[in-house]
Amino acid sequence: MEKIVSKMSELRRRAEALLDNHDFELNKKEKEEAQKTFEASRDISLIRGISAGMPEDHIDRIVVLFSKMSLFFEAGVMMENQDGTWTAQATFEKSVIETINTQTKHSMRLPHIQTLEILKTSARPILEKLKLKHLDPKNQLQCLLIKISSDFSFLLLSNLPDLWLKEHVENIRHSLQSGIAD
Repeated sequence: MEKIVSKMSELRRRAEALLDNHDFELNKKEKEEAQKTFEASRDISLIRGISAGMPEDHIDRIVVLFSKMSLFFEAGVMMENQDGTWTAQATFEKSVIETINTQTKHSMRLPHIQTLEILKTSARPILEKLKLKHLDPKNQLQCLLIKISSDFSFLLLSNLPDLWLKEHVENIRHSLQSGIAD
């Protein structure tokens, strides 16, 4: 229970920093320590809590949801739609969230899917297009594309085998339905 409370406190601190438009940067030692001990959670009680405490503002809600995804996946990319071209805005890797510098933002076209529809593919080709190969250095992760709204999608990277990934993703999708509802 203490581990769950600690993770939720850390998540809240990060989300507040992001929402307050502060640069949330861990120093190098803190980042390495957080990543060394990271293990993506599969805890169904945490997954069910995804939609708890959502802000009213649409963009703030998306940022908080993206921050919460950092507990459940090894890495992720928040993409924003700009006239049909999706641009990477932020990433997380082993729970460490970072915004992408304007000069290094890359874009790509994504398939047309319905809100909360999930597509699965190999992570490598997508990460290469976005110049984010460091999120999967061993080329072992699968990429899940989840369209959160008409203007935001998440690319979520997981090392779970298909047998467990399917149930995990379905639990996440079900919880996201409540988190994005207006």
